[in-house]
Amino acid sequence: MRLFRSSAIALAMLAALPAIAPLACAVPDNASISPFDADRMDGLGIARTRGLAEALRAESAADRELVSLLFAPGIAPQAPVPDGNYRCRTIKLGGLLPLTAYSYFDCVVAQGGTKIEKLTGSQRFSGDLLATDAGGHFYRGALHYGDEDPRPYQEEGDRSQVGCLYKVDGKPVRYRLELPFPRFESTHDVIELVPAR
Repeated sequence: MRLFRSSAIALAMLAALPAIAPLACAVPDNASISPFDADRMDGLGIARTRGLAEALRAESAADRELVSLLFAPGIAPQAPVPDGNYRCRTIKLGGLLPLTAYSYFDCVVAQGGTKIEKLTGSQRFSGDLLATDAGGHFYRGALHYGDEDPRPYQEEGDRSQVGCLYKVDGKPVRYRLELPFPRFESTHDVIELVPAR
């Protein structure tokens, strides 16, 4: 019964989210990105829908419930993300596996909510959070590994990332950073951020 309820919630989300998402985030006019990344951003709704559909096939009820907690409540009006320390984890929707949820690592938001960086773990990222006219935040950054310094966007095309940051409606406070069509492994990546205690 619980699986049925979670699946029903997720299916309802699939129907509603593509219409909602464009209102919350778009590439700002002053953000220069590659044509490849512009295509990824144009396909954000498709990546999300496919990723969620693939995630429904995951065997772990706890992982499916996590996805529901991030998507079912919808998104809230969003001011800049407060500076500070966050716990963050990557959730990979679809691709090589239906759903993979990693453990929490350390992230930080700084410079008035305009910079974000994952500080620990073997795979890390850093980049800019740019406010959009629609009230959301566009992310432009790059992947790097634990033994490397952070890399600027577009230094290496395969490392570049683009996406949108949303505040999840309700309590506790949490955010989800969505990265459409990542170059490796998955259909749609989601980074969950929660304020560190």
